[in-house]
Amino acid sequence: MKIVIRRAMAADAKAVHQIVLAALRKTNAKDYPPSVIDRLVLTLPDKVASNLETWCAFVAIVDGGVVGTGSLDGQTVSSVYVHPDYQRRGIATRLMDAVEHAANAQSRGTLRVQSSVTAKPFYAKRGFRIVRKGFFGDEPTIVMSKDVPGMSE
Repeated sequence: MKIVIRRAMAADAKAVHQIVLAALRKTNAKDYPPSVIDRLVLTLPDKVASNLETWCAFVAIVDGGVVGTGSLDGQTVSSVYVHPDYQRRGIATRLMDAVEHAANAQSRGTLRVQSSVTAKPFYAKRGFRIVRKGFFGDEPTIVMSKDVPGMSE
C-alpha cells in the first residue's frame, strides 16, 4: 500500500470531516461513553475540517483518497485521525513524522498534545510523556509532551 503525505488543502475538508467522524464513532467509542462521543461528533469534525489551512495540516492519501489527517498548531499536535478502515497500517506514524518534521523546521522545541485515551499508547510509543491527566466534563484528557530533538523552547 502506497501512502502519500501532503499538506492539506481546503478541498480536503469534506473527506477530513468524514474521517474524524468515523474515527470518533468507531475507534474512540471503544474508550469513551456514548455521552462523550455524542458531544464530540457535534463539533470536532467541523473544527478539524475548518482549520486545515489555518494549522500546519497534512493529509494521508491512499489509492487517490484522503484516509487520514494530522496537524501542528503552534507547538501543539492537533487532530491526528485515520479512517478506521485504514488504521494500524502505519498511516498515523507517517502523519506524525510529517508533523514532527514541520515542528523541527519551525524550531518548535517542545511539542504538546491533548491525547485521547485511545491515542495515548501511540503518542507514548513516539516518545511523548504524560504531563497531566484531567477531565473535561466526563471526558478523560491526557496532556503529553515531547522535546523535538536538536531544538529548545
